[in-house]
Amino acid sequence: MAPSLTEKCRELAVSAMKDGISQAALEVLKQYGYEGLTMDRVAEVAGIAKGSLYHYFRNKQELVTYLFEQTIEPAIQAGEEIFQRVVPAVEKLEAMVRMWFDYFSQHRALFDFLFRDPTVRELCLTSRRSKNGLAIDRFSAILRQGINEGVFRPLDVTYAAEMIIGSLQFVIERQLETGEAHPIEVSVRRLMDIVLHGIGASSASAESPSAIGQRCEAPQVEGKTGESSEPSQVAAE
Repeated sequence: MAPSLTEKCRELAVSAMKDGISQAALEVLKQYGYEGLTMDRVAEVAGIAKGSLYHYFRNKQELVTYLFEQTIEPAIQAGEEIFQRVVPAVEKLEAMVRMWFDYFSQHRALFDFLFRDPTVRELCLTSRRSKNGLAIDRFSAILRQGINEGVFRPLDVTYAAEMIIGSLQFVIERQLETGEAHPIEVSVRRLMDIVLHGIGASSASAESPSAIGQRCEAPQVEGKTGESSEPSQVAAE
């Protein structure tokens, strides 16, 4: 049965209250850091009684997690919008990659702040990991679409999706660690180039991985001068 109007109003009120509290928590975090983030201070900034605060959040860890989830929720929604587009797989994949880099760039200051404190960073990363399943499903579906369109070769789409997402997350987190900032289009172009063309030279791309491995591991025999030579050359000496 669909929720009643009263239930919907109650849910909206709770959501609005939690958003207001999380913003108050962000102000406290900016001023005092995670160690100075207390429920008393949050309640004071939010303008509510401390007892009321516990109706919405059990502790400050839960509060910080909610703050981070609200920060990335628009990106999740944007990803869903891209996923629903009726466009070729390569275009859809590039749009997803661009959205990740663009969203990070737009909210760089907030991410810089959230990831500065080791404890807050770990809470954020734990929350993000819990949502990786949806991202993997979406990227896997896009890769599967590309296989059906004949633009991607048959492969393990789940494994490939995990590699793409892992690359995105690492590049973003690396920029947070180093303080670097790369142009969005440069980041998109670099990652898409590797995804679509790999890292092998054109002459090596036609070989199977096993053939390349056997060629690289083939033993070499030293000639009289100490330089390596082919077995046939040694036999001829």
